[in-house]
Amino acid sequence: MLQKLVMKILYAKNKPKELEHFKLQLFNLNELILIPPENWLKKRMNSFNYDQSFSNNGILYPIMVSTHEPEWVYERFKRKNLPHIDENNKVKPGLYVQTGNKRVLWARENGYDQIEGYLVHNKQDKVKIRSITHIGHDKIPK
Repeated sequence: MLQKLVMKILYAKNKPKELEHFKLQLFNLNELILIPPENWLKKRMNSFNYDQSFSNNGILYPIMVSTHEPEWVYERFKRKNLPHIDENNKVKPGLYVQTGNKRVLWARENGYDQIEGYLVHNKQDKVKIRSITHIGHDKIPK
């Protein structure tokens, strides 16, 4: 059996100075849980030719991930009726992609092992990072 010798890592092109105090880390793509369903993501991604965009430009910003533990994660899932809440009304354990679900899906589809991102623990940090790194669908580079 052949072992994979080289890890394929997807790094972000931009690391905003305003976010330097947040620690960047690498996340194993197999451990990340996408929040929207994959078919929903693909439909959105096809609307801007994601494969061409990511192939030409890479990823512009790191993704953002949280654990299942913060209350705001539960509130988001409950409010949107997402399938990440178990029969005991608890968020299923794991690392959830808060921003960058499309980037994670593309990285998986293209054989990457890890992706660069921020681990956030509170809603204020989530809001700050998103406000600086968000790219509207009409502004996604081709």
